[in-house]
Amino acid sequence: MALLALVLLAICLAEYLRHIDTLWVIALEVVAIIAVVGLVAHGLGYGPAGWLPAVVGLWWASARTLPSWRVPGMIASGVAAVLALVASPFIDRDRPPLLDWFEDLGVPGLLGVGLDEFVLALVVAVALIGPANAVVREVLDHVGRGLLKEERRLKGGRVIGPLERVMVFAFAVGGNYGGVAAILAAKGILRFPEISRDVDDEEGDGSRAEYVLVGSFVSWFLALALVPLF
Repeated sequence: MALLALVLLAICLAEYLRHIDTLWVIALEVVAIIAVVGLVAHGLGYGPAGWLPAVVGLWWASARTLPSWRVPGMIASGVAAVLALVASPFIDRDRPPLLDWFEDLGVPGLLGVGLDEFVLALVVAVALIGPANAVVREVLDHVGRGLLKEERRLKGGRVIGPLERVMVFAFAVGGNYGGVAAILAAKGILRFPEISRDVDDEEGDGSRAEYVLVGSFVSWFLALALVPLF
């Protein structure tokens, strides 16, 4: 789990830092990604090789800046995350320096929760905001231009989507599946009027309804994909 958390952390940093395009700031961004990932890797008990997940983050950042690389970059990053999850149990680790700090927190809700689970949950919650939004938009872009046009028109989805994913993930990890169902039902009820108008209107082409359905299903999949790990 810890190695997967490092890969996702690198992707998060790359997504939030990639918007700066001056050369010296790009160099600073590369150093920052490697330094932060390396520091967290040390805190989780990994040796010098703990900075390697930063390579995935740098690949994500470079791929996101070039349209032709976006999908291959996201796929490669996803494969790297799966490999990190598979390889994590076989990598020797020292006693994590963060473990003593974590055990001394004394938060009742964290009793029985391991350090790796805690760190992975935090990183996943952050990843469901920026990187997950990028994945959803890329899917909408490749499904059809009409859907991306609706995404630009209905800008509220850029705010609602991340909040919805984080809440679905939190409820699912906590075992509150009733809360998950309530969120999904509320989304359907709130979106139903505009979907109905788009389908029933003679001038509507169905793109708004399709945008809501595609965006919602991809968003929910991303929110629930890693829940079985907890």
